[in-house]
Amino acid sequence: MVPQFNHILYATDLSGSARKAMGYAVALANAFEAALSVIYVISKTASNAELLMAAFLGYHNEEELKAKSRGQITSEVKDRVSGICHELGCQLPACRFNLADVIVEFGHPMDIILQQTETGPYDLLVMGRHDYGPIETAIIGHSKKALLRHCPIPVMLVPVGNPSGADRTGDD
Repeated sequence: MVPQFNHILYATDLSGSARKAMGYAVALANAFEAALSVIYVISKTASNAELLMAAFLGYHNEEELKAKSRGQITSEVKDRVSGICHELGCQLPACRFNLADVIVEFGHPMDIILQQTETGPYDLLVMGRHDYGPIETAIIGHSKKALLRHCPIPVMLVPVGNPSGADRTGDD
């Protein structure tokens, strides 16, 4: 049986290197003429989540971000992600995919992503794979392993370098 992907879910962390993984998600959705949904989960526990989001949205500091309501933040993230997705789609010879949805949730990222794969109409999950140090790998790797173990659909992990956005120079 040859797999057919009709709806792809791309999970992003909004890091500088996430665009590479999004490029894969867009290319796959285009090749299969599939719908593409993008999910970003705002983690209440991540110490750098607000800083990452502030940088992604173009704010000068975290205080500007904190002044926004949850609805405003959600709307701005959706607009920005949609723009990037369409920009990447325009680089293709023919744009045959549909950006179905941009989902912004609050909570524990791996739990929310797993819930989406279990309840949504998705055929494939695309995520970036960062190269963390040993301590971060022990903490973050446990959650990602649990997601991979329980995910009901295939998962494509795209090596994207370290979370600061700088690419690795070695082999994976």
